[in-house]
Amino acid sequence: MITSVFGKSKPINFILCTGILLVYFVIHLFSSDKVFEHALLLLEIPVLILLLFSLLMTNFIVKKNDLTQKNDFALFLATIFLGLFPSIFDNIKIVCIYLLLLFAFRRIITLGSLRSVKQKIFDASLYISVALLFDSWIVVYFVVLYVGILMYVSGDYKNWLVPFIGVVVVIGLYIVYLCSMEQSVLINPLFQFDIKINYSATSYRRIALHLFITMLFSIIFVIFFLKYKTYSSQKKISFLLTKALFFIGITYVLFAKNVTQNTELLLLFPLAVFMANLLENMENKRIADTLLLLLMIVSFIFNIYP
Repeated sequence: MITSVFGKSKPINFILCTGILLVYFVIHLFSSDKVFEHALLLLEIPVLILLLFSLLMTNFIVKKNDLTQKNDFALFLATIFLGLFPSIFDNIKIVCIYLLLLFAFRRIITLGSLRSVKQKIFDASLYISVALLFDSWIVVYFVVLYVGILMYVSGDYKNWLVPFIGVVVVIGLYIVYLCSMEQSVLINPLFQFDIKINYSATSYRRIALHLFITMLFSIIFVIFFLKYKTYSSQKKISFLLTKALFFIGITYVLFAKNVTQNTELLLLFPLAVFMANLLENMENKRIADTLLLLLMIVSFIFNIYP
């Protein structure tokens, strides 16, 4: 039943996904460890709006670049995966990072059109650099940008230098701001790197989430490998960039600063894309429906029992 609804691309599917996200939001507002206040709404409604916009961006990127067939599986999966992060409405920081990286990836994946190449590279570097202001370890996402340059437009050496301009612009403006506020540049958290894995083995919920993500990606990767030869060269490159986004995301999760919560959110887009491809290649729709239903149940369990 779920596959019959989201197996075709329809405007109403976004409304359904919006409804699911609103249910997550209501559950979060009335969770046992929170006191419902109007001030709370003022803080968390902007996060809800940003998350809705991230779903729009996900849908746009997937359809514009043919990352799936003509269906809304990626949109639906991105929505229910948000349910795995019940405290996400308290963390506008990681939501802003996620949205900025989606903007950057949108520009990177369209380099294949070979139009406005330098502008797209500059835009992507700007988005990543702004995200860098939230957490210095976001610098690892420049690897995805350079993979895109390598795959699409490596012939012009100037393309390799453009990202540095984007970084200099953003960091330069930030340093000017710090100086105007009479704050020290050297002790600013942006310019401090803690070269160690910040992974806590005491958070059983987080470990369960990581095991769940690992299991899903392992299944998807095997099936994707079997189907790889059937894809066009353009689609192969797009999937390579999406895989790079996933593995760089894992690196970020391991090294992100302890003050940054719900970093696994950055794995959501590539996971949704690959999972959508798995579902659309399933001939047995009952199995696909069962899998989606199980994912929905897991996401609601994560919300009801945070």
